[in-house]
This record gives sequence, structure tokens and C-alpha cells, in this order.
Amino acid sequence: MIRRGLLYSALLAAGLCGAMSATAAEIKIVNQDVGTGQGFDDHTPATPIGGNPGTTFGQQAFNVFLFAAEIHGAYLKSDVTIVNNATFEPLECDATGGVLGSSGPLSVFTFDAANLPAGAKADTWYAGPTADALAGEDLDPGQADIQSQFNGALGSPGCIEGSKWYMGLDHQVPDGQIDFLNVVLHEMGHGLGFLGLTDLSTGEDFPGGADSHPDIYGTFVKHNGTFWDDLTPAQRVSAALDDGHLAFSGPTVVAEAPLALSQPDVYRVSAPAAAAGDYEYAQASFGPKATSANFSGSVARATPNDGCAAITNASDVAGKVALIDRGTCDFTVKALNAQAAGASAVLLANNQPAAVTPGGTPASPVNIPVILVSQADGNTLKANLAGLTGTVAKGTGLSGTNADGVLIYAPAQLSPGSSFSHYDTRLTPNAIMEYAINQDLRGEIDLDLTPALFQDIGWGIDRGNQFLLQCDTGIPKLVPGGMVIGANVIANAKIIAGNADDVGAYRAGVTAYAAQLAADELITADQASSLNACLTDAQTQAQYDEWGPPPAPPGIALNNNQPLANQKGAAGASTVYTLAVPAGAKTLNLRTYGGSGDVSISVTDPSGKVKDQPNRPGNSEMFTAGKPAAGTWTLTVKGVKAYSGVTVLGAYTQ
Repeated sequence: MIRRGLLYSALLAAGLCGAMSATAAEIKIVNQDVGTGQGFDDHTPATPIGGNPGTTFGQQAFNVFLFAAEIHGAYLKSDVTIVNNATFEPLECDATGGVLGSSGPLSVFTFDAANLPAGAKADTWYAGPTADALAGEDLDPGQADIQSQFNGALGSPGCIEGSKWYMGLDHQVPDGQIDFLNVVLHEMGHGLGFLGLTDLSTGEDFPGGADSHPDIYGTFVKHNGTFWDDLTPAQRVSAALDDGHLAFSGPTVVAEAPLALSQPDVYRVSAPAAAAGDYEYAQASFGPKATSANFSGSVARATPNDGCAAITNASDVAGKVALIDRGTCDFTVKALNAQAAGASAVLLANNQPAAVTPGGTPASPVNIPVILVSQADGNTLKANLAGLTGTVAKGTGLSGTNADGVLIYAPAQLSPGSSFSHYDTRLTPNAIMEYAINQDLRGEIDLDLTPALFQDIGWGIDRGNQFLLQCDTGIPKLVPGGMVIGANVIANAKIIAGNADDVGAYRAGVTAYAAQLAADELITADQASSLNACLTDAQTQAQYDEWGPPPAPPGIALNNNQPLANQKGAAGASTVYTLAVPAGAKTLNLRTYGGSGDVSISVTDPSGKVKDQPNRPGNSEMFTAGKPAAGTWTLTVKGVKAYSGVTVLGAYTQ
């Protein structure tokens, strides 16, 4: 028997090698913003940027989502199409922070022993896409698998003010912008199974009651050497708050950790002796990264201690590391006040047990590094201010790990939607599946330990070379440790092809992309040769034929001077009408009128020349011509807003 569970209450903010499926996973994106004029349907003009050829906000956002789907789909194996609903909505936020996105599977499934697919565990919950991949069939036909929402209010008054989405595919993110691709890759990861289902407020398995079962993610979690499933509910409640002692112990994650993680960054105090030692810290998401070159020397306590007003002891902190308490005001305010006082860096002391990454959008550039130490460590430093001296350095071991595996996020104060279902913030470099998006992430080329975790929870993983149709590029889709250059190749090729006007434009675009990969040393010389061998005229023609824009749909034929009533369409959608004009016609009139909404029109003559028309408010649009050329004239009606009840007329006189 296969059991299904619905995740009703809210989108989960999270996510053993299984049965190996023969095909790459196809992730189909369903645009839920159609007809709203918002989000993916936002037709605000936009300039192509960072490899994203879209010319409106909505088109660029959808391109990013398609790109992320190709990245994850390239290395995951499944014979079942994964349907991911996506929309932009106002999400919880304030002027300095908030939710960027939320996502999760719409259903979860368990298998009993009599119906157990190879590689699966009986009576254990799996996210819908993972369960489908293991079973080799769609366990919930006709239903979407993942629901994703993104913050449509970002940058508006009261919602992470001063910020905006960056829609490029290359991570060349300007200050004050947030890489939408990293956010989409992260949220899609939750929908694919990077999540736990335990109710952390009670410690009970999902869904609670007699039909509760463990989930596959939780089966690999350990707390101080004990598996999550062996803890009592009360012990789980405590363990979820035990910062630094909860870890994912899956064999693939543990094996690949040395390939993805480096030694931890620490603040190393050399004097006084009572405070000497290494202190872990969180790097601020703004300002320069702390290094031994820019974060070293004597420490001075700032006044006021919280740094929320102009520093009154500027002479004490000038040229030194300013020690400032967390609280009362935004992190960026503290940093700017210390910078104005001449501090060389800012050392923040947490004022509560819960871990946090200092973030926010500065009112002006922050040019000094900012880090935050824990409440306990901050108290130690403040108790030993006399002669306090230190520097940023590399610690020992692997960052973000303990004896059980790779740490997962367990702040001392429960954070619903973030606790348990993310990697810990101590991982260095930062991981794409940490609870906060960091500016140094490069999800388009490096998914770090995310694929490893997917393999542990049952996904088949394709580590073979990426093909462009039947041509082997010689570039692996995924290498241990998380690099996904091969996946990046197919994602870029499809985006370029899908937005190219002809094969020549595609060939030029994909060839330039391949050259940039080589220039950035993301591929070897041999791989560059193999990739270029897949970009011959014949190969690119075949690729464009497969991935290029779909042919324009045939037009709706109009009869001379016979109105076609009750036409309707969504905002941004276009409908094509045709009128055959005979030789010797004296005049031509193509027009729309009546109904509700707002449309615009463009006209193409028989030679293919486009005659754009100025758009008027409403649906009354007209094109006229004297002595029109003989042949088929095309009228394209586009919804500026959703429209209905519109009449379309084509008329000529002889």
C-alpha cells in the first residue's frame, strides 16, 4: 500500500542511493501569475542582463525559473515529470528584512513493505517528487508536485527597502540586489525533498496521531550521536534548539563534506590570556568579507554600546575594531556609525542565544568588515577588554561539521520554517541550502552539498557527462562536492536557444558562452575542445530546431468586413489574425473595439514588415492603409490587461 499525505497548513520552508532511473528529471514550471499583470506576468520593460535575454520583468523571472529547473533536472534522475507551481506574492517582511521565498512539496508518500521500490525505506515519508522517482510512476496524477512563492513586494516601502531582484544568470549582482537564481534554486531544493516533517513544537512525526511515520530526511539526522528517530518527542523539541549539536549524517554528505567545505573562519584572540582562543562568527551579508588583512588589531568598546547613534568616543575606536552590542537598531546602522567614527572593522556581540546572520540594506556603502560572535563569546570578550587584540584566521577541522556529520540549523530560539530543514550557517563556504541567502553563493555553478543530500534521501544522481542532444560535451553534469558546470551548459544552451530569433543568433550566443566558460577557467582545455565540437553549424542547427522558440501559431482567418466578436485573452498573451487582401485593393482597415480590458495591436504586411501602432487606453485600436499590397496581412492583438468581449474587424475596399 502507498499512503499519501497532504501538506495543508503552510509551505514548508525546507526540503541510500535509490533506484536509478534512466532519464534526467524534467521539471515543468506552471506560471500561476497569468492574467494578473504581476510577478511572472509583469510586463514592465527590462533590459537583458547577465545572460538573461528577457525584455520584461516577468519574462526574466520566468527565464530564471526555467534555468534553475534545468540545473536541478540535469543531475537528478526521474521518469516522472515534476510539476512546480510558481507565483509572486507579498510575503512577510519589514523595512530591513523578511521572507524572500517559500516552497515545499504539495504531497508526501510512504511505501509499505509489500510495495517497496528499490532503495526506499518502508513506512517512511518521502516528498512527492522523490517518491515518484523511486516508484517510477506519478503517484498523484494530474496534481502539481511543488508549490513555490516569491516575495513580490521586495523593495517596496516597508519591505526590505532599497533592494530589488537581480535577474541575471551569472551572479554579477550589484550592491543592494538579491540574486533571484540562488533563491529559486534554494526553494526548488525544498520542494525536491530537502526538508524535515517533524512538528518541532511537539517533537511528533508527521502527521501526528496513529498514522504518523518518520520522514526520510529525519532518518539521517543525529543529535550528540543519537539518531533523530531514536529520540523521544520531548528530546527532539530540545535537540531542535541545541545549536551546534544537530547534524545530517548521510553517507554521501559526510563523504563529500571535505570537497565542499574549508576550515572554519574564526576570530582569534591573542591577548589578554583570559580571553585568548578561537571564536566562531557569522559574516555580515553586507560590506567586505572579513580577512586577516582587514580585520586585525586592538578592540575598543563603542559608546553608545549598541552603536545606534553617532559614536561619542570616536577617538577611542578610530583605527580599531569597534565592539558593539546587537539590538535596538538595524545592523547596517551600527556599521555606518562605526565607519563614520573611523573604526577599521565592527565586532558585534549577540544579545540573545539565537544565531543570526547580520543583514540589511545599508543606506550608504559599508566599506569595513562586520562580523558577529555569540552571546556567550561576546560576554567573554567584554569582560576582558583591557588589551583585547585579535584577528580573523582559519580554524581547525571542517567548518560546519561535528563528529556526527554536517551541521543543520538549530538556533536556540525555534524559527518555524527555518529550524531543522537547512544547513547551519557555520558552513564555509556558505551553502545554497542555508536558511539565509548569502551574496557569495554561486548556485549556477556550485550546489555544494545539496546533491549529496538528495542522493542520501533516495534520489538517483547522474554524474555522467552533459550531452547537447547526442553530442558529448565532455563536461560532467555534477562532480563530488557540488560543482554543476555541465548542468550550467545545458541550462544556458536552452535559454539562449529559446530566446534567439534564428539559428545564427543562437550559434553566436552559445559560442560566446562557451568561450567565457574557458576564459573563466571553469572548464579544462580538453573540455573546451569537446564543447566546441558540439557547436558546429550542423550541431547548432539541430539544437536550435529542438530548443528554439516554438513556431508561431497559425492566425485566425478574418473574412472581409465581417466582424469577429467576443474575443478574449490574458494580459501579455497575443492572438494572431490574418486577412487575405487581393490585388488592386484601394484601402485596408484592421481594427479592434468594444469589450473590457485593454489591448494593443501590431500589423505585419505581406513582405514581413512590422507596422507597430501607438497604443491607446482601452480596446479601440486601428490601422489603415491606402493601396495595400496584395497578400496576407497579419494583425496581432496583445493584452495590455486581461480583456474580453472585444470585436476584431478586417476590411478592404476594391
